[in-house]
Amino acid sequence: MIKNKTWNRKKIVTIFFACIIIFLILGGRLVYLMVFQSDYYTKEAQELHERERSIKAARGRILDANGTVIADNKTVCTISVIHNQIKEPDRIVEVLSKELELSEEYVRKRVEKYSSIERIKSNVEKKKGDAIRAYNLEGVKVDEDYKRYYPYGSLASKVLGFTGGDNQGIIGLEVKYEEYLKGQEGTILTVTDARGVEIDEAGEERVEPIAGNDLYISLDMNIQSYATQLAKQVMETKQAERVSILVMNPQNGEMMAMADVPEFDLNSPYELPEEIETDGLAEEKKQELLNQMWRNGCINDTYEPGSTFKIITAAAGLEAGVVTTKDQFSCPGFIMVEDRRIRCHKTTGHGAEDFIQATMNSCNRVFVKSENVLRFQCLLAVSTNPVKDCQKELTEPPSRHLRCT
Repeated sequence: MIKNKTWNRKKIVTIFFACIIIFLILGGRLVYLMVFQSDYYTKEAQELHERERSIKAARGRILDANGTVIADNKTVCTISVIHNQIKEPDRIVEVLSKELELSEEYVRKRVEKYSSIERIKSNVEKKKGDAIRAYNLEGVKVDEDYKRYYPYGSLASKVLGFTGGDNQGIIGLEVKYEEYLKGQEGTILTVTDARGVEIDEAGEERVEPIAGNDLYISLDMNIQSYATQLAKQVMETKQAERVSILVMNPQNGEMMAMADVPEFDLNSPYELPEEIETDGLAEEKKQELLNQMWRNGCINDTYEPGSTFKIITAAAGLEAGVVTTKDQFSCPGFIMVEDRRIRCHKTTGHGAEDFIQATMNSCNRVFVKSENVLRFQCLLAVSTNPVKDCQKELTEPPSRHLRCT
């Protein structure tokens, strides 16, 4: 009997100390989680009970050489719904489909979708966004946003480029300087309960967006407008498919105008010209037509300078004193360079002409002769004064592949 009592006492003591050890382990674990891991689990809990909505940053403006804003932002709204906060789904579907001009089927599909937040439509005019906000519908969020706006419409469209639905650059300067223009998005944080319903007392926390940097370019919109008008006149007169004009500052090489017509409306970049029939057009074909419409021939296409380079030859000849404006020439319609016969575009010849008339006529014979004299003078200068700088091109023999343009 005494032996059984002793064994039971030992058993109780053993169980007691085992329970003490287990409680110490659990307590230690609890201290570890609550003290040493508190930051981690606090963050996890916040993420579980927070709903995050992004706020787009104002994209940096683009300004011309005179400080005129040629790419700006205007305030728009993004309409979203939060499934767990919706109390009147039919009412929401009715209001949103009416105000946003969307089909009820489209809106209902998104309203009934179980997700943390579902975007219905972005880039909604602010006036319409305010009207939707006035309905005070539970579960409908109207967040102010920014949309790119181009005050000059189609002017310099292929140079500036445009942005997509998420305000990211697509072509032109918009995509080239995307890193500097885009800015940094902000967020709106709201606290919810376990069901995902917002806790009104908790309010909301905002991380404000950081606007993008402004971009100043050398383009002058006054010169650009004039160049575009001239290009359109030439295109209409010559019945050309496309006309390009580049205007550069000869002092530093800055681009003052770059016109490539026909252009497109930057505020509606996905609309093809009216003369193109889009009904029944395959998506791939439509995209191909859009790419052609957006293409900037001034920088994407190659172009042989041809007679336009005669401006350089004429300027060099006049500056070097090789020719004067009153020098007389005779053009029979061709000139022999070594064993090659180079024709003028007027095969019957221009006859007697002075240098000004030769320039107006773009006469190959006169400019070939002027270039040869320039080469000779340069060679002579090098032979008499080796220190004198001379362009390499002028020391090379005349090209055998000159052709009339």
